[in-house]
Amino acid sequence: MLPRRTILRASAAALASPAILTSLAGRASATASTLSIDVQNNTGSNTVYAYVTGLAIDNGNAWYLLQADGQTPYYPSSPSSTGAPLAVDCAIPLNASGAGAKRITIPRIAGGRLWFSVDQKLTFLLNPGPALVEPSVSNSSDPNINTQWDFCEFTFNSSQLYANISAVDFVAIPISLKLTNSSGGTQSVAGLPAGGLDTVCAGLTAQHASDGQGWDQLIVTSGGQNLRALSPTNGIVRNSSLFSGYYSAYLNQVWSKYASTPLYVDTQASWGTLTGTVSGGLLTFPGVGTFSQPSSADIFSCNSGPFNVSSAEMGAITARISAALNRSTLLSDANQPDGESPATYYTTTPTNHYARLVHATSSDGRGYAFPYDDVTPNGGTDQSGYVSDGNPTLLTVTLNAVHGSGTTTPPAGGSGSAFSTIQASSYTSQSGTTTETTTDTGGGYDVGYIAGGDWLGYANLDFGSGGATQFVARVASGAAANVSGLVQVALDSPTATPVGSFSLASTGGWQTWVTVPANISKVTGVHTVYLTFASGQPADFVNLHWFTFGA
Repeated sequence: MLPRRTILRASAAALASPAILTSLAGRASATASTLSIDVQNNTGSNTVYAYVTGLAIDNGNAWYLLQADGQTPYYPSSPSSTGAPLAVDCAIPLNASGAGAKRITIPRIAGGRLWFSVDQKLTFLLNPGPALVEPSVSNSSDPNINTQWDFCEFTFNSSQLYANISAVDFVAIPISLKLTNSSGGTQSVAGLPAGGLDTVCAGLTAQHASDGQGWDQLIVTSGGQNLRALSPTNGIVRNSSLFSGYYSAYLNQVWSKYASTPLYVDTQASWGTLTGTVSGGLLTFPGVGTFSQPSSADIFSCNSGPFNVSSAEMGAITARISAALNRSTLLSDANQPDGESPATYYTTTPTNHYARLVHATSSDGRGYAFPYDDVTPNGGTDQSGYVSDGNPTLLTVTLNAVHGSGTTTPPAGGSGSAFSTIQASSYTSQSGTTTETTTDTGGGYDVGYIAGGDWLGYANLDFGSGGATQFVARVASGAAANVSGLVQVALDSPTATPVGSFSLASTGGWQTWVTVPANISKVTGVHTVYLTFASGQPADFVNLHWFTFGA
């Protein structure tokens, strides 16, 4: 039986991505019965393993694994008891980091996964059936719980190859995809950059510091380093009270709005656009079904509580409503899917900050961060990070370094809410500074070597109509006793008169971090924000990790 999350994601693609379905319509069948996959190890570790699992389409959908040679199939038999080991070695050793790719060959597979582990092998077990027991990040007794591992997903059948990176459960190893077809055409998904896990973890830490909602509880560490960042759904498995009531006030506003205003949901299917209104505490789509207010866990998982539906028509509505709630666009737009650009997603509080950080950190902005992250407006920008083709010849999967900056710079910032946590390294312009890896809680990057006259710019930050009157920054300083300076906030020009500032002297070291608040003159609307630095001495005086604004 396919894991629940695989079934859910497959239905999401079918319900939510008409562009995918349109591109497949009338397409000639893929003639090849096997597919070559090149796996490139750029992790920095010379001990990395790959695994392939799925259902063999041409063998009665039997469970399939690939043996350690990367070529020979293994169809496990049903064991007599639970928790039986695999009968053969299915850990495919990859080449050393930076060396050539390891080529493997797979048959036609449904519900497939390519798994990867760093420094040690994974443990897969069998239950009667046979049923495959896969690694879990939410089961504390799982034998793989302290192993660095990750996966991407695919289906390869007679019609197409469809593959996507996945952050629905967690993020760990940065993975990118490149698909080449029989005509030499290519499609790519960039995924997280090298060190992307540390950037996401730093953002989760900063978000918790900003709102106190427990986002830092999604971070799992081992040996003093980030091991993975869990999705909110898996975070709630570990702590059932996490995010309890997080969306309550927002949902009350949504329910109040649609008691007097119709909500229009384009199913992007034969049912067309459906109209819902709130009556008697239920969001009702006449003749179709109703939704009670979901809990935070329902919103993050997209499939529990009122979102646990059985009909395809209700499933289409669920996909679009739950996507709008994760992206926080349901209150602002009565037409769903939201017709605005992805720059408007995650800009309203509350929102799914895990998903926000996955997309912000990803090199091309794409990444499957919750089960219906493939919902897009007609003609909209793909968010899920997939490649698909009817005549594939080669899928190239590249694994990048989990820690350290590698050769990739942090993602560009700007075009978002001023009230979100903004990584200092996500500047859109700068003068005189250098980005470096930080040892602050959560890891990632800081901007260092900052002296008087330097500045950082962040384009199109939205303060809304309510505005902000406070600035909060995470800073460190190892400056000499006679060296200090000002961290200032200016709008729309680095030479503009600052709207607020705070002074800083040594904190005890360049990686000794403190969080400093400051009052600012009220700022509303959208601005390019400049952080400018002033000092009476020429020496460096501050490092900056992140900042945010508040009312």
